[in-house]
Amino acid sequence: MSVDMIISISILLALTYFIWRLNRTKKVLKTKVSRSQNRRVVKSSQQTNQYFQASTLASEEQSPQAASEFELSADFLNFKLFLSDNLDKNQQQTVIDISQSFRKPHPLLLPLTQSAFEPNELFELIKTDAEMTVKILNAVNSPLFSLRQPITNINNAIIFLGITQVKNIALQFAVQSNMEFKDKAQNEAYKKLWAASYLASSFCLLLAKEMNEENPAELSTHCLLSYLGDLAVLSYKPSIAGFYLDDYTLFERTKIFQDSIGINTAVIGKHLTQQWQLPKSIEMGIEHSILPLVDGMANNPLSAEQLRHTLLCYLSCRLGDLIAFGGLRDMSTINELSFEALGAVEFYYTQKHLGEAGLEKINALIADVSFRKKLNKVIEQSF
Repeated sequence: MSVDMIISISILLALTYFIWRLNRTKKVLKTKVSRSQNRRVVKSSQQTNQYFQASTLASEEQSPQAASEFELSADFLNFKLFLSDNLDKNQQQTVIDISQSFRKPHPLLLPLTQSAFEPNELFELIKTDAEMTVKILNAVNSPLFSLRQPITNINNAIIFLGITQVKNIALQFAVQSNMEFKDKAQNEAYKKLWAASYLASSFCLLLAKEMNEENPAELSTHCLLSYLGDLAVLSYKPSIAGFYLDDYTLFERTKIFQDSIGINTAVIGKHLTQQWQLPKSIEMGIEHSILPLVDGMANNPLSAEQLRHTLLCYLSCRLGDLIAFGGLRDMSTINELSFEALGAVEFYYTQKHLGEAGLEKINALIADVSFRKKLNKVIEQSF
């Protein structure tokens, strides 16, 4: 056999092997979502046990909305949430231990969650606490709000930012009163949770108004407090900070927490609202806050209104997560809230849930250029 023939056969074999490898790679999909393109990066490591066997595969030129073949792991498809009314004795004790280790909130927390406020009522309530007043003014004058001129009193803050935003800032400080994280990673995780909760509450306010819900401000508060369980677990177990800093998704964190400590953050959050005697609506909102992560949401004993509110808060929180934890900075290319569009498994059942809740209008809303500009404005103010 001639040398030329041998070389030709070698090249042919090499090309055949390359094509085989390329086709094989397409079957086992991995997330290749560039942050420069504002797509979700899902880590694959021993720590996450490779919860994603596969996800969206797209070239850098493709838009995030481009649907592609994907395959999800059995871990996700068979995942079950632990519910607060089905805990064994060990799980109940864990809930008690975590709740007792979390410091009591500021005295203003309860009155801030009791009812809607008129501007003068909120002003009178906040000014009763000088330290809270200073914290709110410092937050309002921080780069978060990009003010051209400093605000020097709570009344002006209410006029400029609105009742809901000022109340939610006060709520954040009330929940986090006396919390000190000396561990650097723990403190960084806390800051990300703070940002996520603020973003979620702001997004929910916009969504709820556009969807003509009766009390957008109350739903915004529910979103803010949906991260209560995360703060409690972070305070109780500093070693979990990495799960908020290293691009872990809600699903990954929830599975890890359930596997390692036997509970999830929604269970802890609900218990804290009971312990602090917060309104029942907030307790139920937190209890149901991550139900849309799994299938069968409509099978739970929720009213039509509760179903809508749960889903609106969940979607707002997941968008907040994508920005605070996932690095998303621009909503202008996102045309719908779905797994195909966002590459995040937390949206896998979203379209089904929207149909069950009668909230299909959200797809048109997210696709609306003017609404996405409002979302981007919130993002720009936060970073």
